[in-house]
Amino acid sequence: MLALAAANAIGVVLFGTLYAIAGAHLLPQLAFAACLIVLFAFMTVVWLRTEARHRRLDPLRRIGRIGGGLLLVVVVTPPVVLAPLFWLDEQLPAEAGLSDARGGVMALVLVTLVLVVLMNVTGSFVVAGRAALARRETPRRP
Repeated sequence: MLALAAANAIGVVLFGTLYAIAGAHLLPQLAFAACLIVLFAFMTVVWLRTEARHRRLDPLRRIGRIGGGLLLVVVVTPPVVLAPLFWLDEQLPAEAGLSDARGGVMALVLVTLVLVVLMNVTGSFVVAGRAALARRETPRRP
């Protein structure tokens, strides 16, 4: 479960970095779309390879590990990112302009979490498809 949570956390960091770079207009839209597709595919492959370590477990335990790893990241990421931001906003004067950036950071956290959930769903479909194909291809004894 922790390995899947780590893969999901890496996804949060990478997706967040990509969106922050694009949000700062340092990346053209076409390059952003290409990077997003490549990063999504890359992180899905990382997730699949991490989840494949548990291939010998029964399906219910695998589902539990997948759900636990995802839940851990979804629950921990917002406080870890937003709590220091709110604390810093209280410490700095209003002229620093951090209050204006809070909405963008919250949206960035939400977008990255949605992308990580989609990555998990895509990976789960691939795992289920592989299992269905393996079951279909195994010879059955009469």
